[in-house]
Amino acid sequence: MAILRRGLLLAALALPCAAVLAQAPPSTSVRVEADAVVFDGRIDEPSVREFLRLAQDPAIHRLVIRSPGGLVAPALDMADAVVAHGLDVDVDQACLSSCANYVFPAGRRKSLSGPGAVGWHGNMAHVLYRAQQGEEHWSDGLLAQARALARREDAFFRRIGVDGFVCWFGKIAPYDVDAFYTLSVTDMAGFGIRDVSVRDVAVPAGIERIVVDWSTLEAVRPAVQLQEPDAP
Repeated sequence: MAILRRGLLLAALALPCAAVLAQAPPSTSVRVEADAVVFDGRIDEPSVREFLRLAQDPAIHRLVIRSPGGLVAPALDMADAVVAHGLDVDVDQACLSSCANYVFPAGRRKSLSGPGAVGWHGNMAHVLYRAQQGEEHWSDGLLAQARALARREDAFFRRIGVDGFVCWFGKIAPYDVDAFYTLSVTDMAGFGIRDVSVRDVAVPAGIERIVVDWSTLEAVRPAVQLQEPDAP
């Protein structure tokens, strides 16, 4: 798992590393259908650049997305555009990782094909928390980039009124989910992710549905240092 987490951080920071994935990611399709941009695949700079171009059309009112996630900075660019254009977000089967963190909550209205269609497994604040705890060890350069992205994601969440802890609270005690987790519509709303509808009722295998203990959430919320440490 440590190797996987290291690969995820390097991928998020868009740094070269042969160990990130053994095979190349599938190609991404970004196209217009009626009043929607349909985005199917990984979030990266080229795919988001095409999304940004298509989303400028005033006839576009929705984003239909199926994505395993991708790079943090492009995902935030995409989310910013969703907010700026007031787009609804319709998740088709899966919106995971950076898609769940940023693109999904950015939607004006959100529609899920099923209750397990959106899945979280950590964000940049979580990366910094693990480093603070000594669970991971990164170079100063990687940590500086991670802090910059964490500050940007924090500003984004504040701007849309969402508690970014939604992205990683399930990875720590008392939940300790090993892979992805999903939430009920009610618990999403508790984190500020509102106007969510679900078309199906079954939670698919591989996504753990957890129930938030709101009475203890603040007690388990760790402090995370987003700013650079003072120079000696």
